[in-house]
Parts: sequence; structure tokens; C-alpha cells
Amino acid sequence: MSSAQYQEIIDALNDIKTQLGPDDAVTVSAAEEVETKASEELEKLRQELQELSDVILETRREIASLSSSKNGQKINSVTDQLDAVVGDTETATNAILEAVETIEDKNESLELHAGSPEEVESIEAISNAVMKIYEACNFQDVTGQRISKVVSTLSFVDERISKMIDILGGEEELQELEGIELAGQFDDDVELSGPRPEGHEISQDEIDSLFD
Repeated sequence: MSSAQYQEIIDALNDIKTQLGPDDAVTVSAAEEVETKASEELEKLRQELQELSDVILETRREIASLSSSKNGQKINSVTDQLDAVVGDTETATNAILEAVETIEDKNESLELHAGSPEEVESIEAISNAVMKIYEACNFQDVTGQRISKVVSTLSFVDERISKMIDILGGEEELQELEGIELAGQFDDDVELSGPRPEGHEISQDEIDSLFD
């Protein structure tokens, strides 16, 4: 409803009020009060819808920042590098195990031909060292599993972000949101749209004023 239309209604009500008796005037006054309250409720609803719209727009902007090609490349690069770490670690571990198996075979041959206590002691020391190497190499399997979980988590996040982008209209539409700044949300003079810069923090008095 425009301001002119609203004024026409008010003028018409005033004309009717002058033509009616006291009882009828009370009825008109009550109608005006109802209309005033309705206008206030509509204005409150409009403000709440505007705040909701700003929140949705801010959410879309945040998702737009995540959807940029650089961020997408970073996620892919991280997962590729982690996969490479798992692969390189596995390759190195296999090479170590093959070398240890060779040492173990040669040590068993030496044990068959050991003729002195010193040789037997050395062979036992080698056997103990081989066992420690085997135990230490168990880290590769555990590390590989942990890194694989990280890769899976990153892939899951990337997939969900892509789905959210599609729901919100695709990357092209979200890119149009870059550079759009939202007006700050205030309660009296206290800004509610996020943390303030250093030196402009909200004081305790301002916080207390929100509950007055």
C-alpha cells in the first residue's frame, strides 16, 4: 500500500467519523487502533524478513567464497598430495621390508655356520634388530589409514559444498555475489553483524544495555 493510498483511507475514516454519533465514533477509533497495530506488525515482519534475507545472502556469499576455483584447486591439491604421501610411504616401507627380509635370510645362514659364542651373540643381535625394524614398519599401515580418513573427509566436504552450490543456483550465480556488502545489523547502537576490530570491542555496558 502506497503512502497516498494510506492517506486516502485515513482521510475517509476522518470524514466518516465526523458524520457519525459518539458511539459510532468509538467504533471508528477502535478500527483505527487495530489498523495502527496491524501496520506496526507489518513493519516488524518486514524488518525480520529483511534480516532473514541478509542472513541468506551472507550464507550464499560464504559458500561463493568456498566455491572459487582457487579453493577448489587447493582442496584437490591437498588430497592429491596426501594420496602421494600414502603412496610414497608405502613404497619406502616395502623397500625397507624387502631389505630386512634379505638380512634375515642371510642371518639365518650365518646362524647355521656359527662356530663361536661371539658369532652367536652377533647373530642374535641382528635378529633382535630385524624384529625392531618389523615393528617400526607397522607405522606405515596406521599412518596410511589415518591419512586416508583425512582424504575421505576432505572429499566429503568438497562434495557437500558442490551440492550446496548447485542448490543455490550454481557457481556463475554465486560469483555475482562477490563484492556485495551487507549493511551491519544493530540493536540500538550495538553492531550485531560480527566481531569488531581491535580497539572497537563491545564494552560490558553495551552488553548490559541489551538486557535492559
